[in-house]
Amino acid sequence: MHNNKNLSVVIFAFGFMGKYSLEGLRKNKILKIKGIIVPKTDKFYYSNIDLKKIDNKIKILKSDKKNHVFNFIKNLKPDVVLISTFNKIFEKKILKLSNFINIHHGRLPEQKGRASINWAILMGRNSIYLTFHQVVPKLDSGKIILQKKIDIKKYDNYQTIQNKIGRYIKINISKIILKYLQNRIKLKKNDSKKETWNCSRNPEDGLINFFKKKEDVHNLIRACKSKSFGAFCYLREKKIIILESSIKKNRKFEGIIPGRITQIYKNGNIDCLCKNGPITIKKIFYNDKIMKPSKIIKSTRDTLLND
Repeated sequence: MHNNKNLSVVIFAFGFMGKYSLEGLRKNKILKIKGIIVPKTDKFYYSNIDLKKIDNKIKILKSDKKNHVFNFIKNLKPDVVLISTFNKIFEKKILKLSNFINIHHGRLPEQKGRASINWAILMGRNSIYLTFHQVVPKLDSGKIILQKKIDIKKYDNYQTIQNKIGRYIKINISKIILKYLQNRIKLKKNDSKKETWNCSRNPEDGLINFFKKKEDVHNLIRACKSKSFGAFCYLREKKIIILESSIKKNRKFEGIIPGRITQIYKNGNIDCLCKNGPITIKKIFYNDKIMKPSKIIKSTRDTLLND
């Protein structure tokens, strides 16, 4: 049992949740942020925290090396370490230094692993769970502290789900940590016999295959809404990232060439054929600019390709 004075926190911030965790903890008078760990340079991980605005009393570590992490936490002696995304699994040596809590996007013991938001949208789920759990030397396998259901609406995409998760963390993270440290939460079993896994995703996994159904193509675009990890295709060997699309009831096609443009609208949108009919493309990223697709797609003889 911890008392309510001078409780300290170290935050791992290797993704979008870092900023929300920091903002939520800053508002709490009991929990004091002692340190923040962010990636130095990494293709897949990033920090959305403006380190220039961090109080100089808060220590910053720019590294994912375990020996650096060990020494950093050992020196700061925090009451709790909050992992809002990290890219490695810790051994007992590090975990003995403090209480470690991880935030995972998935309904543990199911949906362990990586890219859970992307996979939830890709698989057409109508919800995703946010799981706060203890950290053990096996990925996403510690006892469950709390789970929160986040609805996925038809209009949602990767970024809007991030925002929903971020808002919940910002409002609730301090209460969750305090209740946990004060032993006011009954932990739940994370049953390995019921576990399922999501594999990681790379930028090249966003390649669009217009031979798939329009629903699948639309879900891929929703799941990958990003300039760096976005769903993409090619027009005359030039890469296009598709940022926004929609599906609507429109004309039926019997003769289909997947990827062929079928209509160009006055508002700049276009229709592009998939296996079972057209999808409407509303916004693209091309040559480092966000634009309407009709800026570069001028003819119904144009075809978007996947190579």
